Amino acid sequence: MITALSVNYNTPELLESLLISFRKFYPASPFLVIDGSDKAHYRRIKNFDRRFNVSIHHFDYNIHHGPGMAYGMKMITTPQILLLDSDIRILRGGFVEDLQSKLLPTSYGIGDVSNINRDGVSILETGVRYLHPACALLNRGVALSFPLPIKHGAPMIEPMEALKGRNLLQHEQWVSDDLIHGLSNKLHAKHYIIHEWSGTVSRTGGIHLW
Repeated sequence: MITALSVNYNTPELLESLLISFRKFYPASPFLVIDGSDKAHYRRIKNFDRRFNVSIHHFDYNIHHGPGMAYGMKMITTPQILLLDSDIRILRGGFVEDLQSKLLPTSYGIGDVSNINRDGVSILETGVRYLHPACALLNRGVALSFPLPIKHGAPMIEPMEALKGRNLLQHEQWVSDDLIHGLSNKLHAKHYIIHEWSGTVSRTGGIHLW
């Protein structure tokens, strides 16, 4: 069993789009939203719990993506956690089942794995192997045995650094294809999801590295 996890900050329209598209294909899967929106934006999403049958944990401050994920990972009790950015839209069903069928029980997680430096910049061959949290399936028990995500432009950097030298990350090519910058956003060009890169950043005024 999985629980989907998304962190939201002042983007009710993005979260609504994600939940509408997710519930179209997965009407009963548990879904936890960690929200750090201000009062005006929270008023627009506080009824999403009933509307979309999700659990919303609201903070009176911007908890940020990394700490929000860390909080959610500790709260969730299902064996697997599906990380989804709030600016993801689900185009068709089957992606959860595909990731579940491939995720090994000993792995940390599966999704888009690339190499980055400490600042979160992609580099080739060297650096840290990084599982992008935009769309990733984690084994909760394994993930909780490593450091949790942090407030950072690349919030998974600390757990990924702790994973160096261990073969616990699984790369799934369709996730990379669907997340790629500059790839045609026509629906037929995507496998399962479409990602509005920097959707929250562009609406809320920037990204915080530390």
